[in-house]
Amino acid sequence: MTDPATGQIRPVMVVTDNGPAFKSIAFARFFAAHPELKHVRTRKKSPHTYGVRARAFGSLKYERLYREEIPDGPTLALHAHAYRAEFNTQRPHEGIAMNRPIEVYLGQADPTTPSFPRPETLPPS
Repeated sequence: MTDPATGQIRPVMVVTDNGPAFKSIAFARFFAAHPELKHVRTRKKSPHTYGVRARAFGSLKYERLYREEIPDGPTLALHAHAYRAEFNTQRPHEGIAMNRPIEVYLGQADPTTPSFPRPETLPPS
C-alpha cells in the first residue's frame, strides 16, 4: 500500500453498493480514520456493476480458494493474484465473444470469434 519510491500511501479501494449501511456516519468515520482505504460506491440504479464484482469474487473462491487450505494472508494474496492473472490473460470469456479480457482491453480482440447466443436472443422454437 505504500509506494516504495515516494513513500506515499496508495489507498485500497473498497467498492460497495448504495445500501444504507454504507452511507452511515459511522462507516464514513471509519474510512476517515484509515487513510489506507478509499470507499467508492457504485452508481445509483446500477445493480449490475455490483453483481459483476460479486460474481467474480464467487468464481475466485470456488475455483481457487476453497480447493485447498490457505494458512495466512500472504498465501491468500498469492492465490488471488494467480487467479486474477489467469482470469484476465488466459481464460476466454463467453460474454466477450470468447476473447480474453486483456485482448479486449488492448483492442486486440477478434470480433469474428463465434459467441454462444444468450437464451433471450434465441428465436422462438
